[in-house]
Amino acid sequence: MSSAIPTGSTLSPNARKGRYGIAYFQNVCAQFGVGFDETSADEDVLAIDGTVQFPALPVRIQVKCTKKIFGSAGVLSWPVTEEWKTKWSRNFGPAYFVVVQVPNDVPGDWIDYAGAGITTHRSTAYWARIDTTSMGASITIQRTNRLTAETLAAWNADLLSCFSEEGAA
Repeated sequence: MSSAIPTGSTLSPNARKGRYGIAYFQNVCAQFGVGFDETSADEDVLAIDGTVQFPALPVRIQVKCTKKIFGSAGVLSWPVTEEWKTKWSRNFGPAYFVVVQVPNDVPGDWIDYAGAGITTHRSTAYWARIDTTSMGASITIQRTNRLTAETLAAWNADLLSCFSEEGAA
């Protein structure tokens, strides 16, 4: 399948990538058992794509989708603007940056329907906690921070630790 817009499609190639990144993240949330509320396009005033609905409080998430690959040191850097950092600095609780990595710009390569009775995503996702106090011109994502359902359990624990006596110290 080509990366050109097929007849009947309304999304640009870049918009398709953006929608896929959100959908991929929503699937991980569903697997873990939490909802993801996407920020309306007209209300994206905090440089946040949505919130994971944990029982205690929601956690803010920014999602990007790319074909960029990790460097030899196992690091992927994503440029951030001063405007994003200013907006992100307003978060009181933990917030996370998620990168969904697709193999290339051809959407037909992102999902494989060839297996009998199985659909395979040819994508992965990685994450970093947003920390504007130590962030330069980019946010660094480590290959070791693979996004899985267990990641969401860790994020929930991270959130709860903000309210424990140990986390407040």
